[in-house]
Amino acid sequence: MELKGPVFLMQPIPYFGEKIRGNWIIEPKIDGWRLQIIKYKNGKIEYWGRRLEKKPNWTKFLNYLNKFLKNIPNGTLLDAELYSTKGRRGIPSVIRRTGKAKPLIFVFDLIFYKGRFVGGKSLKERRKILEKLKLREPFTLLPSQKLKNLKQALKKYSLGPAKKGYEGIIIKELNSKYQISPEAPIASHYWKKIKF
Repeated sequence: MELKGPVFLMQPIPYFGEKIRGNWIIEPKIDGWRLQIIKYKNGKIEYWGRRLEKKPNWTKFLNYLNKFLKNIPNGTLLDAELYSTKGRRGIPSVIRRTGKAKPLIFVFDLIFYKGRFVGGKSLKERRKILEKLKLREPFTLLPSQKLKNLKQALKKYSLGPAKKGYEGIIIKELNSKYQISPEAPIASHYWKKIKF
């Protein structure tokens, strides 16, 4: 599979209290706008939202961020969340470049790397590749931690969510693959969201 353009990003499903088995991690759920960052084989960079049916091409609004992606290899597609120093309400300012808010981009997955589809690799393997990328601010790797106790994790992440920009947590199975479809986003039971 080749990197030809934006993809339908994989989606989490709600968590309904079922027993969790396997090897899972927790990530904070940032209250931002889902963003895919594409750096084509020729070095051209595009920024797209998740709802492809609406053609959310934000490239002309966010191309001022290209200078921070020079270290990212060509042929890479990153799954991320666009946020701002003023929270969710500051994202339009980031898009319009008013200067009222600065961008914060939290990268949490990798779909293509150096021109190859890496969704067939486990999340654990994809995270290892992400950790080796030299992301430059305002791009940062979204922190994660091993899931040990869901109740304790919820309590920890729910403290001061407005200040941190969290609206919940996402739990992900480390052996999971990244599934994409040409027609619509795939909702994976290997990604579960819990809102506060």
